[in-house]
Parts: sequence; C-alpha cells; structure tokens
Amino acid sequence: MSPLPEPRPAPPRSASLPRARRRSRIAVIGAGPAGLTSAKQALAEGHDVVLYEKNADLGGIWDPASGGAYPGVRMQSSRMSFPFSDFPPRGVDDFPTLPQVHAYLRSYAEAFGVLPVCRFGHRVVRVAREADGWRVTARHEGGESTGVFDAVMVASGELWEPRLPEHMPGPAAPVRVWTAKSYRGTADFAGRRVLVVGGGVSGADIAAELSDTSARVDWSVRGRALFLPRDCAGVYNDALFSYAGRVALEEMPYRDYLAWLGELLPEYMAMYRRTGLLPADGFHGAVHVNEKAIPRVYRGRITVRPAFERFTPDGTAVLADGSERSYDDVVLCLGYGMPDYGFIEGFRREDLYEHHFFRHDPTLAVINTPVDAEGFGTACPYFETIAAWALAVFAGRAALPDERTTAAWCERHLGRPGERRHLDCWLETIRIGLAAGTLPDPRTSFAAYWRLVSGTVAPSRLRPEGPALPRPATCDGLFDLDHLRHRVLASLPLSDRDGLLAAEEIGRADYEAALLVPDGRELLPWLPYRQRRGSRLPTAVPG
Repeated sequence: MSPLPEPRPAPPRSASLPRARRRSRIAVIGAGPAGLTSAKQALAEGHDVVLYEKNADLGGIWDPASGGAYPGVRMQSSRMSFPFSDFPPRGVDDFPTLPQVHAYLRSYAEAFGVLPVCRFGHRVVRVAREADGWRVTARHEGGESTGVFDAVMVASGELWEPRLPEHMPGPAAPVRVWTAKSYRGTADFAGRRVLVVGGGVSGADIAAELSDTSARVDWSVRGRALFLPRDCAGVYNDALFSYAGRVALEEMPYRDYLAWLGELLPEYMAMYRRTGLLPADGFHGAVHVNEKAIPRVYRGRITVRPAFERFTPDGTAVLADGSERSYDDVVLCLGYGMPDYGFIEGFRREDLYEHHFFRHDPTLAVINTPVDAEGFGTACPYFETIAAWALAVFAGRAALPDERTTAAWCERHLGRPGERRHLDCWLETIRIGLAAGTLPDPRTSFAAYWRLVSGTVAPSRLRPEGPALPRPATCDGLFDLDHLRHRVLASLPLSDRDGLLAAEEIGRADYEAALLVPDGRELLPWLPYRQRRGSRLPTAVPG
C-alpha cells in the first residue's frame, strides 16, 4: 500500500466546495488558538472571513478573563515548541504563563490582520445548511445577526464544561466543592484541609500549589501517570526527541525507558520510585509535565489517597478502599465533558470523518482535539496543521474519500467514544501535514522530509519546503535513526525509491539498505504510533 493518498480527482460530492483561488466566505467559530490560525490562514488565501467569539476577548481558555484556566497555570510546552510555525514568541518564559500566552495570541492576531474580522461577544446559536450555503446565527448584546457562508470552521474548544460526580453534596454540607476551572489560586485555601481529585496535570498542579498554604493536601489518584519535570537535565522536556525519535522511543521496552530516565534524572526518579506512583507500563510519549508534585509527595507535603468514588449527602468523600474522609474543600480535576455541538442542525459527532470533517458535507470542519483522545504535545502547530488541511479540502487541493468510505471510517472509529486513546500531537502534526500537502512529500523530496522528522520539534521547521539544515534532538543518539530512515524508505513503492535515487534525494547506500529491511518492519512516512494499550500500529493515512 502506498503510504500517502494517491492523487485522484475530488469525488463528485465535493463539487460544492469552494474552488481553488475563488474568494469564498468562511465562518470561524471560536477565537482560541485553533480559531485564530483558521482565520489567519483563510485570510491569507484571500477569503472573506468572519470570526465569531462568545467572549469579549480572544484566546479561548488562554484568555484570563474567560475563566478557562487557573491563574497559576503554565504551558506544558516550552517556548521552543508551543508557537505557530511562522510567528516566534518574544519575551516569554521558558514555559509561558497564562498572561504571556494570551499576549502572544493577541500579537499573532494583530500581526496577521485577524482582529478586524473578529466579532467579540457573539455567541453562535445556530448553524444550518441551506440552499445558498451555511446560515450562521449569532446572539449578541444588540440581538441576533445572521450570515451565509460557503464553509464553516468550528473551533469552539473542548475544555469548558468540567465533569462532575453523579451526586454532589447537599446545600447544607460544610464542604466547599471546586473544579479545576473554578479554582482561582491558593488564597481561599489557607489553613484548610483539601482533597484534590484527579491524577492528571491539573490535579498535580493544583495539589502542588496548595501544599504551600493549606493545612493538609490529600491527592486522590485513580491510576499512575508519568510526570516529568519541564527541565530534564538542562534540556526542555519537549526537546529531548525528534518526531522520528518519538517513534523509536515507543519501540523501546518501557522498563528500559524508565531505566534511562533514572540515568538522566537520578534524584528525581529515585524519589518517584519511593512514592509508589511510578507507572510500570504506559505510552512513552504520554508525559505529564510537572516537577513539583512527585517531590512533595515524597517529602510528605502531599498525601496520596485511593480513587475518589462519591460524595455522601453531607459532603464526606468516599474513596475506592471504602474509607470515608471529611474535608473543608474538595477540588475536582476530573477532565471535561464532550463539546456541545447542539447549535449545528443535523450534526452528530459520530459523522466526523478523521474527527474533523462532517462526512455529509465536508465544507463544515471541526478544528478541535478528537473527543476520544487524551492529547499530549503542543497545540498551536497541531491546530495550524488541521486548519491547513481543512482549507485544502475546501479549495479542492486535497480530496477526501468517497462517502461510503468515510461512513465506514466513522462507524469503525467513532462507535466507542468512551474508550480513550493516546494522541501524540507532534506525530499527528506530521500525519495531517502530509495529507494536507503542507510538508515535504517523501516520495519526491525525501531529503527535506527526513531533515524535518529527524530534527527538533520546533514549529518553525514545519514548512512545505522543509528545514534548510538538520537540527538533531538532544537524545536521539539513543536510537539507530539511520535504520529507521531505511525502514521509512522501504515503505515507499520501489518506483518512488528509483526516482529518489535518480534525483539524488537519497544515496545508493540508503537505497540498498532499504532493500534489506525485512517484510513487516517498514515504517510509513507519517510515523504511525501505538494509540491504545495492546493495539497494533495503524496502517492507513487520511484521504
């Protein structure tokens, strides 16, 4: 099978898509990172754009006034990996703060002319397909307004409605219950007994922060996750491996991975093992970034408790071991509910091909993280690539499969939304970028493609022509990336390899080494990776 979609004419159902070089009207819903890059790219292609935002400012959860993120939050991604590909940040910390990310997004919108097309304070309440296009109705202070568009890009985000237990404490209960979204900092918790529920990043951040001021902090954890510091022996956590290195890392036995981490971070990993929280297995790339929680558990400033099960009517917390404990405050970090697409008439999330295209009419695209995934990695370049793919489909530069194929894909992949999978946003950026045609095509430009995937994950390297120079990641020396390159070459049709050799994109030694790769050891250029425990690598690419 060819590793990339074979060129083919767009299917008949795409005839209504805006054609290439045609000026179209595009509605973008949501002015967070996904919506801003969608609008920016659509404007760059010459389209008329309206960006609807329900809040008074841009940024989505990164707008401090929106209440979408707690004030003390810092990005999981470093200043090297977090920005859009064509707009480097200025004057930010190594791992930017909430105000710094908001300022960056505002500067991006100003630099690329997005602010003039923003309609702040406009909540979209209806999107409906009609004969003349998509009719979008927004509610605002002056009433309601409606526009008709050729295409709609939904970038409303998914981190807005916190999950809650089925039964909450009664109104007279003496306990105060918070969520990660309502948590505003330590001031309200001084000298109080607090239970933080949730073993993810928010739970770890909030438990660590509260351990400075609260009388007691208990941390209720259901499973063991891998927490690593932002600074790993003087290197940004996300600068350790390249895209190709991330795939090679996943092939390393997990126990060997933990042993290597013990060599890289001996003091930290020794503490981690003594807490009993170190996972024995998992996805190598599923790294939660936090450098405070594990040391504070080790030193007794945070006490780990079994999983939270429920509240009693008087607000007592019942834990998985049957114990009952009373607290002054409980902070629930249980994740977020499914995004609400109820404003789109006739829409079901089960009809989203590749999680992004409404299969009945792909002029409606969703630029959000898939609802069935727990994402790891940087968001801005990931959303940037999804938006580029959507615009390529709108313009006819990229084709989707026929409706029968997309329906079969949706039935196969979206029938079990409760089953979570691991999503590596860095590797997804490569996969989607190849499908969208925004990255070097390995079938014709293998040298540029390999410089990209074997180098650091800095978004500035994500260009159609690829990076000009190699830039190896710090710890890729752990792996034989030459062999991995040969495995990628071996996945290409022999005719493509012949063409690459003739064009001097590869040398004779690489050509012959690819011939020696055993059957079944080929690696497709979009760098597939394991997404579910016990699963096999996927074998298909979008399109």
